[in-house]
Amino acid sequence: MSANEKKNKVDVEEVVVQQSFDTTDKKSQAFKQSDTYAAKKTVAQGMMDLALITANANQLRYLIEYQRESSTFFLIMGLITVSLFLQVAVGACLICKGRFDIKGQSKSRLANRINNYIVFAVFLITVINVFIAAFSISVSTNITTQQ
Repeated sequence: MSANEKKNKVDVEEVVVQQSFDTTDKKSQAFKQSDTYAAKKTVAQGMMDLALITANANQLRYLIEYQRESSTFFLIMGLITVSLFLQVAVGACLICKGRFDIKGQSKSRLANRINNYIVFAVFLITVINVFIAAFSISVSTNITTQQ
């Protein structure tokens, strides 16, 4: 190998090293980040649903224990029952939604439809719980001291 050939070989190696390409797939990384966000969002929605179920169960217990004679007993009982039913349905939909692979086009439409149903059901749950709070009667207990 002559000196000229060695110099050309070194020049080619330098060009290859200097023109290194970024082989990471930027779209793949962006999708993974959005997929992680969607998973975290679904988990957060599930935790909020669990907290609301707990609150409604507590309201139901309070209603049965202290407000059986209230004029709004059956109204509040019905609203709490509907709210609990919708919350269980939303929880089941969140589980189904979490199982879909958003990458696939055929499953993406179904996942979006389920997501729309979830948003509507959460809106209904919110409105129902506002009415539950509005029609609930808090029992005030007067403690009298005997002398």
